Amino acid sequence: MSAFAENAVASTATLVAVMSAIYRQTPDALGHAQRVASVSTRIGEELRFTPRELDHLERAAWLHDLGRFIAPDVERETPASDDEFDLSTARWARQVDIAVEIIDTLPVLRPAAALVRASRECIDGTGYPRGLRGGEIPLGARVLHVADTFDALSSVCASLGVGQDAVPAELVRNSGSRFDPAVVAACLRALDMPPHAAVQGY
Repeated sequence: MSAFAENAVASTATLVAVMSAIYRQTPDALGHAQRVASVSTRIGEELRFTPRELDHLERAAWLHDLGRFIAPDVERETPASDDEFDLSTARWARQVDIAVEIIDTLPVLRPAAALVRASRECIDGTGYPRGLRGGEIPLGARVLHVADTFDALSSVCASLGVGQDAVPAELVRNSGSRFDPAVVAACLRALDMPPHAAVQGY
């Protein structure tokens, strides 16, 4: 990769401009990336990330869906059979791999690539692409997973006319399985969610 390309994304602001251009034909994707970056950063601040860690996290949030522009997307609905579930998971995992392959070509973005690579892993080991569990998953990736899901759920609730209280309730319900309980608790604090959604022990 050329030194020019390396320098072009050396600052997060420039990277955001580049990604905004890429997403210009898909305003929904652009809005999603913006919101995930914002929520991720707020959670990271709540967890006392260093400025450098926050920078890597914000970049990862902007880049996490890049694979969807390369690989065919998959409807995120419950498949009808185990075979279909395995096929869908394989496709989603491939999207992650493709994004990482692209991002990892620039050394300055490799810390962000590591977060994207693990951003679909689950605390209980049921995620993808590598089936990592618990502390094997980088903390930034655990934050990105919660922030990405938070925004996706918020969009679904808005489109269906469902109260936004359902979003933190769903995060709490999956705390300890899909999500790190400490990250869920930090998300609720950072976004000033209702007290009833508090995660036990945090």
